Amino acid sequence: MEQRLPLGPSSAVGTLPALGRSVWMGLAVGMAVLLAVYLGLGISFLRALPTPALDLDLPDGQEVWPVESPLVVQTIGWGTTIENVRLVEFPLDEAGNVVGQRDVAVAYQPVTDGQLPGESRGQIVREDGRPLLALNSWYELTVAAEGKELTLNGVRPIPLVVFRAFGTPRTPTPRFEASDALRYGQPLAIAWNEPIAEFRYAITPEVPTHSWLSDDGLTSYIALDEFAQGASYEVQVTDARTTLGAPLQAPAASAFTTASALRVTGFSPENGERDVAPGYDPIITFSAPIENPEAAEHAISVEPATDGTFRWLAPNRVQFVTDKGFPYSHDVELTVKAGPEGLRSEAGGYLENDATLAYRTRVRKEIDVNLTRQTVTLLEDSKVVYTTLASTGVKRADTPTGHYTIQYKMPKTRMRGTNPDGHSYDIPDVPWVMPFLGDYTFHGAPWRQAWGVPLSNGCVSMPTANAKYVYDWTPVGTPVYIHY
Repeated sequence: MEQRLPLGPSSAVGTLPALGRSVWMGLAVGMAVLLAVYLGLGISFLRALPTPALDLDLPDGQEVWPVESPLVVQTIGWGTTIENVRLVEFPLDEAGNVVGQRDVAVAYQPVTDGQLPGESRGQIVREDGRPLLALNSWYELTVAAEGKELTLNGVRPIPLVVFRAFGTPRTPTPRFEASDALRYGQPLAIAWNEPIAEFRYAITPEVPTHSWLSDDGLTSYIALDEFAQGASYEVQVTDARTTLGAPLQAPAASAFTTASALRVTGFSPENGERDVAPGYDPIITFSAPIENPEAAEHAISVEPATDGTFRWLAPNRVQFVTDKGFPYSHDVELTVKAGPEGLRSEAGGYLENDATLAYRTRVRKEIDVNLTRQTVTLLEDSKVVYTTLASTGVKRADTPTGHYTIQYKMPKTRMRGTNPDGHSYDIPDVPWVMPFLGDYTFHGAPWRQAWGVPLSNGCVSMPTANAKYVYDWTPVGTPVYIHY
């Protein structure tokens, strides 16, 4: 049987166009998927990058920055670049006050690059190559940059600004404040404008010293190991370092003195005096007002030991007030002990050597009047040294008996009165008069010729020469004993 084959293309050939379209469509879809994956990965990568930022090694709020420390800036994030750096310098005076302003020409100098474009680490430098920062200054630093941010609409610029205000260490400046003369045991104090960690100095003329700093470092102290009063010195600070390491710019010097020594300038009675009344209370005068008068009891010794108290008559004069006076016929010594532990002047001076007041009290003098014998007898320490005839009061004008003392003395006076017989008298220039009770006196009587019998109007009268002897021998206060 005859087999007929169909005319036209075979079925295999007919399927080829359909198969090609599928492949191409698959390839297109695959490519789209790959592109989407890569695009998504790219977007995810870009979004995973750090946010653009500026980082400055100088922490915000740090007021002092060492001049030798660089100002390091780090750019962070893709595409971040430094656009502008401005540094303004404000010089300061010793007290920390602003005394000027100027812009410092600076630039950003990258040192290392990061793994991505725009990431870098560098420092701010002066364009003229000099050190960036100076001591004793305040600065305002502004760093402006621009970063990149990927958005649905594309890349968007992000402005970045960092501002810092800070100062550099202030150099130490000593302040020698005017003060009184340096006292014993008191160190020389030097104030500083900034806390210091150390300092060096020299004293002229040379003298052994030691020094230390206050806890806050704002005051240094220098103590003289060998203290001399009334001396003049110069102190020169040759070097110093603050706690931040700032050095002294130039040596500084100042003069100072020590307090003048205290001196005893006067004694009463005079030193070496003799025949001083036992009841006389001695006085010591100093060259300056005394700061610690309460120390007199321990600083002044009294010989012989006598009960009494110290009384300050003036800021620089002290008196030893005895309770009952010193003994008769005794050597008296008041010694003011020397040394800084004793009396000190208000300026801090002290006696460098003991000062001694030495004198002798008089012998015990007494006047004995015997009305029976009509005699006047002088006694020294109970021993008779002189006797003279006298004329005492007549009847009805009797000389009073008892114990008295010489009140005062007059070389001459006028006497008026009336005798018991009624006769009045007026006698000028009566010599060598010593009252002992009101108008009752010892005196000379040049008009009288007889002695040894009562003839006066109550006084104790004596021959003129004898009256002068008694007058010269008798101190005020001498005891008088009148008896029969």
